[in-house]
Amino acid sequence: MQATLATSQATWLRAVDEWINDLDMRSDGRENRRRLARIIGFNADWKTLTTNTLTWATISERTGMSRATVARHLLALHEAGWIGRVAAGRSAAAKQAAGWRGDDAFINDAPVYALTQPVDNTIVDINETPPTVSGYKEFPARAREARTPTGAASRPKSTEAANGRPYTVPADRTLPPWPGHVTPGSKDESVLAAREWARRVPALGKLSDRHLRFLAKDFFAVGWTVRDLIAALDALPDGRAQGQLVDGRWVPYSGADGIPAARLGHWVNWRLNAWRDNGTVIESPTQKRQRRAKTAKALLAAQQRAREEEWQRKKAELATPEGQAEKQAALEKIRRLRRQRKFCK
Repeated sequence: MQATLATSQATWLRAVDEWINDLDMRSDGRENRRRLARIIGFNADWKTLTTNTLTWATISERTGMSRATVARHLLALHEAGWIGRVAAGRSAAAKQAAGWRGDDAFINDAPVYALTQPVDNTIVDINETPPTVSGYKEFPARAREARTPTGAASRPKSTEAANGRPYTVPADRTLPPWPGHVTPGSKDESVLAAREWARRVPALGKLSDRHLRFLAKDFFAVGWTVRDLIAALDALPDGRAQGQLVDGRWVPYSGADGIPAARLGHWVNWRLNAWRDNGTVIESPTQKRQRRAKTAKALLAAQQRAREEEWQRKKAELATPEGQAEKQAALEKIRRLRRQRKFCK
């Protein structure tokens, strides 16, 4: 199936929705495919119409579908020409096996998908006026040219005919601005961390890097990381999902897609304030996990020392004459029981 890059995010979502409505399949299957397509569409970059933050595990977690089901629906969308795989995903284990070093070696690379739309493979007259760039964009990744009969004119490159410039879709395989598990130590590093925060949470792209750095500076100062900030936007310190009280009931509410840029900074600050105690930033999710892991490790070591000490004490008692006498008495009792069982048989 030949495909072109979609003209806009909204157009792609509407077209995919209409295509799914016409599919001859069970209603639950259609809804699963629609839910997966919307996640891809809403997480795509508005300018390049590509997404590079969705791993199969992330899609599976957000949709509630198994990895096999996610793979099946992704394949169906790809074969129908609605998405194009610009770059494959890579696991941290595969990167390390390939010789990667440094912090980036421990980060899974999500596959890069592009929002595309299928096009008719009909051969067109080369003398026809080609479509404009805004109405048609050639999608080079994974594209296959239709075989042209001898003597027939092939389809011209629309972008070359329109402005002489080929259009390419970036694979975006550059290193992230800042490792998500590292705490920035300076203003410049904080700006890079803020940029990575916005890259992982596309809705925050409405705010500048310096604005995000300002919102996170108190948290970076006490050892928070980008991953901690992302977790804090989604959950409260007690583990509940972020939300608000409605008629005395706690109603979870996630996502910032519908919040205008003018109020997005207030929304981020409001959610992060849940991780303050009288104005003081509390421990981050990572710090909490590290503290609990350290406590559990210390408890395990103490229990192991106690067992070792108990074993040494019993070993010392067994070495005394009294201990040897008890040992011989126990062995004699075991022999007597064995003789009784043998006699009973």
